[in-house]
Amino acid sequence: VGLEVPRDQKSDPDASQKRKSIYEVLDQSTSFFREQLKSHESRARAVDYLKRRGLSGEIARDFGVGYAPPGWDNLMSKLAISNADRQLLIDSGMLTEQAEEGKTYDRFRDRIMFPIRDLRGRTIAFGGRVLDDDAKPKYLNSPETDVFHKGRELYGLFEARKRVKKLNKLIVVEGYMDVVALAQHGVGYSVATLGTATSTDHIERMFRIVPQIVFCFDGDNAGRNAAWKALLSTLPAMEDGCSAKFLFVPDGDDPDSLIRREGQEKFEARVGKAQGLTDFFFQTLGSDLDLESVEGRAALSKLSVPLIAQVSEGVFRQLMIQELSRRTGVDSEKLLGITGLDRSSPTRERSPPVKQRQRQLRQSGLGEHATRILLRQPDVANLLDDGGLAKLDGVAEWQLLVELVRWVQQAKDTSPMLLLSHYQDGPYFDYLRDLAEQDPMLSQDQLADEFLDTLRKMVRETESEQKQRVIDDLTQKPLSELSPAERELLTNHRRSKPQS
Repeated sequence: VGLEVPRDQKSDPDASQKRKSIYEVLDQSTSFFREQLKSHESRARAVDYLKRRGLSGEIARDFGVGYAPPGWDNLMSKLAISNADRQLLIDSGMLTEQAEEGKTYDRFRDRIMFPIRDLRGRTIAFGGRVLDDDAKPKYLNSPETDVFHKGRELYGLFEARKRVKKLNKLIVVEGYMDVVALAQHGVGYSVATLGTATSTDHIERMFRIVPQIVFCFDGDNAGRNAAWKALLSTLPAMEDGCSAKFLFVPDGDDPDSLIRREGQEKFEARVGKAQGLTDFFFQTLGSDLDLESVEGRAALSKLSVPLIAQVSEGVFRQLMIQELSRRTGVDSEKLLGITGLDRSSPTRERSPPVKQRQRQLRQSGLGEHATRILLRQPDVANLLDDGGLAKLDGVAEWQLLVELVRWVQQAKDTSPMLLLSHYQDGPYFDYLRDLAEQDPMLSQDQLADEFLDTLRKMVRETESEQKQRVIDDLTQKPLSELSPAERELLTNHRRSKPQS
């Protein structure tokens, strides 16, 4: 259990050597950051921060915690002895290169450093946390490299397997400090995703190691929306013998503060009483429905069926169907026939990568950015009037966004959860779910303005492309066939072009 077969047994020798070199430079970087935490003249702030968070030297050692001092070239001056070394540091994500300015500098500066390790214990990337909570971004991760793919990796998984001999559950939390703090207080089986929402790949990986996953989120709306997204990612991975639960911490707390206040025993008691997936599933879908009415129960069935259909054939799937039957009052056998749940669920196929699906959907970067914001805060759609929407309608690559906006404007409930659920059985669901899991890197107050600004850019881009098509058509015609207005348009266009 827990063994993972390499995806490609036939590795290119050059690529294999490059990966080996990246592992080596990341290991050297780990040692460098740990040494800075012990000896750098600016280390006092970092040490004080770790002490305030209650971390012992033993835990810091076990997790390889270090310190990236302030300055632009501390790591570079230590490890980049040659141009080849410098390029390797760039390839490993440790240096940032500004090609236009011809500058290269350390990616991580004045941050607590957390090495991210694979299941063999090799450092594959880093996460850095600011010392000042007002600084942004709070957490900074290494970029994707030849050895690091954030959509598959989990921080703390190696440490959890090492610390707990009989690992039978994993707690999924939101940040590195939560993982380390829980381990400090005796709960050594937590992990965190790396700047992304929990994906089905993450969950399948955890279920190969443990039978139970407990998702730990804030109890506010944002936390519950994140929990719902995690549930959607969990359904395709659920099999008989697997269990997923949801723990919501009290307002004003995070796992770190909660375990420091209550201690290990009470925290683990909360974990033991966490809400089961099925209960959370029906509670969330039914939260805005009148389940005393026929219409409300029918709506619950409509929302539930395409989601339950994602679960693999087995006892768990049948029990979810029985629970839907109990809540709707429809006999389970009739429910199976009416909804089509009596048919076998399709074998889950890996979705194409996001970039491939983007090409299939032909959605531009602007359209994708606007869609990402809409999925995060659907009510921004109500800022757009019919005239503004009409300017985008008819452009093939933006039809999905237009459809999303129209659905939100017509729907009574505009929560991210229900917006995604509406597309659950459609061809775009995986694509939309991937976008919803991506952080637009904006505060809640910035989303509306950014959405409208992005749409304005899209309109300008559309108008520019339409004008260019007209110009292209005119240039193909003989001059004698052009009207005076067309000649003037063509002349003005040529005058406006920059001289080479």
